[in-house]
Order: sequence, then C-alpha cells, then structure tokens
Amino acid sequence: MKAAIYARYSSDNQRPESIDDQVRACLEVAVARGFSVAPEHIFSDEAKSGALRSRPALERLREAVAAHAVDAVLIDDLSRLSRDNHYLLTLYAEFRFHGVRIVSRADSLDSEDERAKLGFQMRGIVNELFLDDLREKTLRGQKGQKARGFSVGEATFGYKSEPVGEMRLDRRGRPRPEGYRMVVYAPEAEIVRRIYLEFATGKAITAIVRDLNAESIPGRRVSAHGWTPSTISRILKNEKYAGRWAWNRTETRRDPRTGRKRRVPKPESEWHVVEDEDLRIVPADVWDRVAARWKEIDRTWPTRRGLKGFEGQQRSYVSTHPTHLLSGSLRCGACGGSIGQVSGKAGGYYGCLAAMRSRCANKLLVRRRLVERILLATLREQVCDREAIGYVMRRVEVEVRRLHGHLPELMRDKRSALAAEERRIANFIGFIGDGKGTPALGQALENAELRARDLTEELAALEATAKSVLRAPPAEWIAHRLQKLDGLLGSATERSALLLRRVLGTVKLTPVTPELGRSCYRAETAVEVLDLLAEASDDGSNSLQQWRRGELNPRPKALDRKPLHA
Repeated sequence: MKAAIYARYSSDNQRPESIDDQVRACLEVAVARGFSVAPEHIFSDEAKSGALRSRPALERLREAVAAHAVDAVLIDDLSRLSRDNHYLLTLYAEFRFHGVRIVSRADSLDSEDERAKLGFQMRGIVNELFLDDLREKTLRGQKGQKARGFSVGEATFGYKSEPVGEMRLDRRGRPRPEGYRMVVYAPEAEIVRRIYLEFATGKAITAIVRDLNAESIPGRRVSAHGWTPSTISRILKNEKYAGRWAWNRTETRRDPRTGRKRRVPKPESEWHVVEDEDLRIVPADVWDRVAARWKEIDRTWPTRRGLKGFEGQQRSYVSTHPTHLLSGSLRCGACGGSIGQVSGKAGGYYGCLAAMRSRCANKLLVRRRLVERILLATLREQVCDREAIGYVMRRVEVEVRRLHGHLPELMRDKRSALAAEERRIANFIGFIGDGKGTPALGQALENAELRARDLTEELAALEATAKSVLRAPPAEWIAHRLQKLDGLLGSATERSALLLRRVLGTVKLTPVTPELGRSCYRAETAVEVLDLLAEASDDGSNSLQQWRRGELNPRPKALDRKPLHA
C-alpha cells in the first residue's frame, strides 16, 4: 500500500530538525505496517501554526489524496495535522470519503478502526484546548511585562525598542534581556512630524504620498509601491504619536467558516493605557489641528469596499481638496446649488452645475480666471489697507506678548537657581580644598555641576527665545509683500483655496440683467459685492459646447461696488 507522510512544526522558535524526527518516526511505522512511501509523498510545513487551514504542504497532500495517489496518511500525532478540532474532523471525513486511512503514531489511532472515531474527536478537543491554554499563558505573560513597564511587540514607525534590564540566557543559550522599552527613533520621528504638519496645513494625503515617494523617503517596510494613502492615514490617526499608548484593545478570533483571523474590539475596561510625554512625537497643537482637519474632510470618500462616488451621506471631495482657488466655494444665487467648472477651454468656465442637468434656469457662464482675478484684486485692496495692516499687527504683537509673558519671570527663576548651584559648587570645592573631601561629597559636587550645566543651557535657550520674539515690520514692507498675493496663493493652490474660503466665506454668484449692457454675475462675499460681467450664451451651459474667447467680456474699468450688509 502507498502511504504519504505529513510533518509540521509551529514557529521559528522550534527546531527545524523536528521535521526530520517526525518523518523518521513515521517511516518506522510504515515499515512495521507494510506501507511504501515515495519521496514525493513526504509533505512538510515549516513554521506553520496548526490553527491555520491554508498550508502549502497540506494543500498538496489533499490534492494527492483526492487523486487517489496514496492509500494512507501517516502523521506523528494528530496535532501535526491540525489543532482546530472542527477542521481536523473535516479532514478526517474528507480522507475517509476518498478511502484513505489516517494513522497517528503517538496517539495509537488508525481511522480504519471504527472504534477509533471517538479517539480522533477526543484528541482533537485536547489539541484545541492546548492552543487556548497557550494563548491564555501568553496573554498573562504580556500583561506581566506591561505591568513592569515594558513593551510587548508594539513596533510602530517612529519608535524603536531597546533592551532593558539584566541579560539572561534562555534554554537554547541565547541572551535575552529582562524586557524591552520603546524610545523615539529620531530619523523616523522627523518624517512623522513632517506628515502631520503638512496635513494640518491643508495638504492632501495623496500629495503627501507623492512627495515622499518622489524624494525616496524610506519607510519601515520596503515596498514596490512605496508610501500609500492607507499608510499615511494610519499614521495620522495613531494616538501613540501623541504619547498615548493603549494596549489590549482588540483580540484575534478565527472565523470557523473560512479559517481567517479577524480583529474583535475588547471592552474598554480591559485596555492598558499609558500616557507618556517622553514618547510624544507630535506636539499637542499640531495633533489638535490634525484632528480638526479630519473632521473637515470626513465623509469625502467611500468608507466601505464596493462603494463608488458620493453615496449616502458622502460629501463632495472638492469641498475639502479644491483643485482651483475658488473650487467648492461658489454657489448659484438662482437655485442655491454649486457652481463649478463646466468647460476646460481657455482656462475653464464656471457655470451652475444644476443647469447642466436642466434643474436651473441660470445658464450664464463666466471665465474662471476672470472670477479669480476680480476677487483676488478686491481682497488685495482690503488687506493692503494701511489701517487694516496696523490692526492685524497690533493684534499679533498682543498675542505674542501674551504667549511669551512668562519668559522674564522664568528667566529670573533660572538665574536664581543657577546662582544657588554655583554657590553650592564653590562650597563643595572649599571643603575638598580643606581636606574634608569624602566619596559622598565628590558625588554631590558632580551632581551639582550637572544641574548647573543644565540650568545654563536652559537659560541660554530662554534668552535666545526672548530675543527672537516677533516685532512688527514696517507697514510699507508688508504692503509691498502683499502686492505679490496672487503668486503666493498660486504656489499652493489647495491650501490657498481653503484659506480663501475662510476669508471670503461662501461666494454667491447671482445672475443679473441690467437695463443697459450685457448679463453678468454679482458676487457676494464676506468682503463686498462685485459685478462679474459675462455674456450669456444662447446655447446654454452645455460643457461639450466649444466656447469662443470673444464671448466673455474683460473686466470694466469701473465697478459698481457696494458694501455687503450682514
């Protein structure tokens, strides 16, 4: 009779020689029972858990059984086949269906014996309980390490683990420390801070990914795709970077139908939470700004696989990731709907999106660049006003003085503490000079010198900060710099668009037809009311229509401007 041998060991911590030992024991059984084993029918899985259902060698064994290439399967014990009792009985039924025997050497079980069915089930339960017991002991050991202040496999980008405590040899003679603690890893921490700062200032996740990959910034894992949006999203939501380390929040359960592992949340009462400012990478103010940014862009993309577009409560992606300076800010005064770019010729034209679907009568179009030019010119006039600049700078100076008001008092305290330490050092030196020195006195002198050095460095940093406190530059210099507002906003369109949205508010474009002249839009913003002149097209706002340059008027020399009343 032809037989196959299956061998397995669980993890890299076990000896690879275990496979050879199992095969040798099964060959002895084959000789004793008259089985012949071909070399191609010896299957082995190395470093594969018995709870796994998908194992390469096991799958090849099942294919051989289904092809009737063997008459029996020899194993050292049933736990090698599977430690999942449900899956073990499934394999038992599958092999029996194909007329193949299962012979377990250590368990003295042979599926050809009808009375062995109960033995297979009992051994399967015992083997499964072994995994449960091992899981419980592992968790107990991890809780003990956490109670002693050590980390337990919490590797995170931006941190690295360092051995702590006495080094001991394990049973295999390898040195093992008492435990490991996480510390900030400076090269990766700088990348994390960069990601948070760029996202907090309005940069899109996809743009962050593009720049990191373009600069070949290394990540923790080497991947052909480099940085991905999902990786950046996980980093931006990881509380560890704010110094909050929560452990034991989830547990792993295996789906009995598919054998796949799934994460299941645990009750908050079982969490192990540690607040450690020494492990903080992202400053508190930046963390708060990122949290606020997440709320702004919430519901701008599908949250489940299979969803497309803006389904259910989805928000427009343009509202949080504008492609132009006024994207997502324009509203139609006729229907209240959005005004967006409906044609891409000559820089593009803005029109009512509802009119494209025949839901609004406003078919007036206006050149995108014309709208931006008029609104930015008005904004520049407002911000370049000498009185407005003076008001802003006075507010800035007041806020800066408030934030740095504690510096003089703090510097006085540091100077007093430094003088006291210097007196202590002088006294210690005097005692030692008089021949009264002791080991304890020498240690006290060394400690005092260390404290004096730290105080000197802190005082120097405070003095440098006090000297660099902002002082308002001349108003003429500020006005000159603001004349280049257009170029400044154009250099970072997305972030500039979000800033303009806060300044201008929602820009309402209402179509008006004067008694004389052509139809135009009246723009109402938080700044003022403006007229945007454009000729209405007889063909409507079909984005497929080819528009000619001459159909839109340039901005007139004089505009009828009126203040916008609340």
